[in-house]
Amino acid sequence: MALFAFQYVQADAPTNKTLAGLVVQLLQFQEDAFGKHVANPAFTKFPAKCFMDFKAGGTLCHILGAAYKYKNEQGWRRFDLQNPSRMDRNVEMFMNIEKTLVQNNCLSRPVIYLVPDIELKLANKLKDIVKRHQGTVTDDKSKATHHVYPIPTSLDEEEWLRPVMKKDKQVLVHWGCHPDSYDTWIHAGDIDAEAEEPPIPEKPWKIHAKWVLDTDVFNEWMNEEDYEVDENKKPVSFRQRIYMKNEEPVRSPERRDRKATAGARKRRHSPSPPPPSTPVESRKKAGKKGQAGLYGKRRGQKEDDEQEDLTKDMEDPTPVPNIEEVVLPKNVNPKKDSENTPVKGGTVADLDEQDEETVATGGKEDEDPNKGDQSRSMDTGEDNVTEQTNHIIIPSYASWFDYN
Repeated sequence: MALFAFQYVQADAPTNKTLAGLVVQLLQFQEDAFGKHVANPAFTKFPAKCFMDFKAGGTLCHILGAAYKYKNEQGWRRFDLQNPSRMDRNVEMFMNIEKTLVQNNCLSRPVIYLVPDIELKLANKLKDIVKRHQGTVTDDKSKATHHVYPIPTSLDEEEWLRPVMKKDKQVLVHWGCHPDSYDTWIHAGDIDAEAEEPPIPEKPWKIHAKWVLDTDVFNEWMNEEDYEVDENKKPVSFRQRIYMKNEEPVRSPERRDRKATAGARKRRHSPSPPPPSTPVESRKKAGKKGQAGLYGKRRGQKEDDEQEDLTKDMEDPTPVPNIEEVVLPKNVNPKKDSENTPVKGGTVADLDEQDEETVATGGKEDEDPNKGDQSRSMDTGEDNVTEQTNHIIIPSYASWFDYN
């Protein structure tokens, strides 16, 4: 390549990885910009065999040289074939590459002769397709590179492939009635066949009209070997074809596209949400799933579930306790009070005097023991109330409880 584009690459000499990356970008761009899915493409795709010619001064060498020349003329720092803003310039670059290939006899368009047996309506359609893809239609049979015959009545409807090349543990397979750009590398263990040498083609090519029709579909000149016919206008094949019947060791391009489309459209249905439950029911379910599941079923759980939840109208407590540090007053004696120290806020009484009063009032208490117990409990409760010296810490998860 340096011999053909030395002045364009001497400032920034590309490496083998750089060139390989550029080839991938070129292939991807022509598929995205001129592929089957594009309506009215502005350019007919280069045949895949142009990118497989690795000889010095071969087709790939001229493609890369023309690309670097255009890059230098445009003042680009790098190639950017995925940038939509450069779409027009990238298309113009492909047109310049095409001119370079034609000038160096690396790319030739077919000259087609349509046999008189083809219907007039189909013949007119074929002529329009050939001209749209820069081909030529001639009435001189001797000057034609391709003789086009009517479509045979019996054609293979099944999908098939043909091994083309083997490299290490990989095999390049060609899919029937697809352009060479759809060829796929698969593992050698996935196919039980050897790659055969291509037969020496008999010029001019004898092919049927579907070769031209499929060229318009894929916007790429098709592989003639898939459409060959003999003098009796019957399909012929000089290399083995592996048909995809019941079992599919590898997936054809059409099936891959359908699988991808079906996979994108087919979504798993999300489960419908359960009907809203009442607070009581939700707490029952939570109790059954959480507590019973973790600690086992408690005794009397059935009776507890039937009881009404008294906290249903209250707010749920925060899950994490909020504990605050409380500073004790300095006047509090942390040591234990002695036994002789009177209780703060209480009264000191003589036990002997209390016994005498109890004997004196014993008759009245015998008459109404319940009354005596009530009055004693009331007096004792009022007299023995102590002064609060420590703060009461109430955890946040018990803040809903009313101490009154």
